[in-house]
Amino acid sequence: MADEEALWDLRHLAQARGLCDWMFEQFSAYARGRTVEVGAGIGTFSERLLAHGVRELMLLEPEAVCVAQLRARFGSNPRVTVVDELLPEAPSLLAWEGTADFVLCQNVLEHIAEESGAVKAMADALAPGGVVTILVPAHPRLYGRLDERYGHERRYTRKRLARVIHRTGLELVDLYSFNALGIAGWLAKSFAGKPSVSRGSLRAYEQMLPYWRAVEDRRSLPVGLSLVAHARK
Repeated sequence: MADEEALWDLRHLAQARGLCDWMFEQFSAYARGRTVEVGAGIGTFSERLLAHGVRELMLLEPEAVCVAQLRARFGSNPRVTVVDELLPEAPSLLAWEGTADFVLCQNVLEHIAEESGAVKAMADALAPGGVVTILVPAHPRLYGRLDERYGHERRYTRKRLARVIHRTGLELVDLYSFNALGIAGWLAKSFAGKPSVSRGSLRAYEQMLPYWRAVEDRRSLPVGLSLVAHARK
């Protein structure tokens, strides 16, 4: 996907404030102290993490166009470090070995061929008691042209994600489906003439989300567009 297309998608997804707030609530209880955001994009969740009160924030982002956005946005903030590195071999993350309180990895692991090495690198960065939150696309049967456009290597089952986490020696605290509301829209857009998430579809999603959240926040559903895992060192 071209850089300008990637920026368009990230900027419009950032405007889906209901969805972003809902995603943030999935991990906000663990966000504290020294925090790493893997795949920070244009800083949509970085801003929320800083407002939440994390003491120090490392933003790990390999895409040059996103790194430029992050440095323009947070370069003057003494609490923030922006690094243009890739997992699993990220020197800056290695330098934090055993010191991070929280690591966030949202919609990133599915892009990385060496998924086990990437999770091991995040686990190694954690201090004892530290937590990593991983959000990934769920259900391999949903894999389609939209996944291909976004460069996804795979979609996950619960079993696969749990296995990758257990291999690092982390304790799996919770693993659950998230955002079942998004499944129908994702399928529809995957089979569209040009697979993409449009402004109109995001607007429609945002209008339905408050009613859907009232359902999903009360009960654990067996399906969702994504999986969320929390694991502790």
